[in-house]
Amino acid sequence: MSTAIALLKGSVTRVSQTFVSIVVAFFMMPFLIHELGDYWYGIWTVVGSLAAAYHLFDMGMASAVTRYVSRSFGLKDDHQANVTINTALAIYTAIAVVIVLISIIASYAARGFVDDAATKDVMQWLVLIIGVSVALEFPFNALAGVANAKLRFHQVALTRIAMTLIGAVLTWWAISEGYGVIALAVITFCTARLSNLLYFLICRAAFPELQFSRGLASGEKSKELFQYSAWSFVIAIAYQMRNNVDNFVVAGFLSAASVTPYAIGLRLVDYVAQFLSQATNMFVPIFTAYHAREDKTELHTKLQFVTRLNLVLALIAGGGLVIFGEAFINRWMGANYAEAYWVMVILLVGRMIGFANHPLNSALYAANKHSIVAKIDMIEVALNLALSLVLVQYYGLIGVALGTMIPLLLLRLLVLPYFACRL
Repeated sequence: MSTAIALLKGSVTRVSQTFVSIVVAFFMMPFLIHELGDYWYGIWTVVGSLAAAYHLFDMGMASAVTRYVSRSFGLKDDHQANVTINTALAIYTAIAVVIVLISIIASYAARGFVDDAATKDVMQWLVLIIGVSVALEFPFNALAGVANAKLRFHQVALTRIAMTLIGAVLTWWAISEGYGVIALAVITFCTARLSNLLYFLICRAAFPELQFSRGLASGEKSKELFQYSAWSFVIAIAYQMRNNVDNFVVAGFLSAASVTPYAIGLRLVDYVAQFLSQATNMFVPIFTAYHAREDKTELHTKLQFVTRLNLVLALIAGGGLVIFGEAFINRWMGANYAEAYWVMVILLVGRMIGFANHPLNSALYAANKHSIVAKIDMIEVALNLALSLVLVQYYGLIGVALGTMIPLLLLRLLVLPYFACRL
């Protein structure tokens, strides 16, 4: 299969995966609230947030594994690929043990948040099951670079679509039969294990030379991985701060109720950005292979092509949302949320420019120069907070949106291209 066909299949299936996930969540949310009740659904949401926090223990290691495995494949060095995978496996196994221990402690601590004895037991089991489930996923992250470097995006996406649908069907059946929130945790645990198994089989088929041995783990390679992942971790933290700082500014300077129209506009922009990212954000392994072979001509050609493609997609998707967004918000949420449209438009400008230039991020990751991306992200977050704090006092929600858009626009349109072209 040619690279172009593999990427096209990956793009279509990844977008389909995102669509299926959103549709399933759209229908399952009211069903779960109705069947479980506000209290238990709230408990489930809190436990889910705890699980999401556990993923920060990755510390950017997955991006490091992807980069170094892709580099080894680009140099046709299967031995170094196995060294990277086994070193990462040792690191991830240690992380998994830490998460299990934290989950055990957290499961007992969770009992203190409720009064009823039966509820205490349910809380303890929920936290423990979900924590152990997340921990068991970590060792499989050692294979993060294999499927991507071998362009098996479509197989991974199809697996996730299947798991999403199977999980939704099992959840609907179990909750309808009255099994309660513990059943949700068990279903989540089982579908995650099946997903891990299928992911392993995909990687094994893509890389038949895959070996597992303690002798292949390398202290020197672990230093390389941690040095690379440190900046990826900074980028992940900056991403979380960028996504949450606006809500705190709105709630603190306006009101908690004002968060809702801002969140509506932000949610629509996030959906568009998510679809676009799934369509084209697959080029780190390809750029890494070109960089490893020092094939600058091919790297530059592909980088320019993907940037143009992203710009066209951003103009189409962003333009469509600007044209139809106001009518959609009125139909979806009602006429009382008209301000959400202008929040959406302002945020959309910055996010689409960021998406158009995202291939530059991928190229910097491939060249092990992603520290530049991390520094730009941290500057962006600081400017975002400073401008939002000032502008919210004059322009309200629109000021917060402008405080987010302006630094993103300047840094992604001027600063990032400048440093990327120098390199």
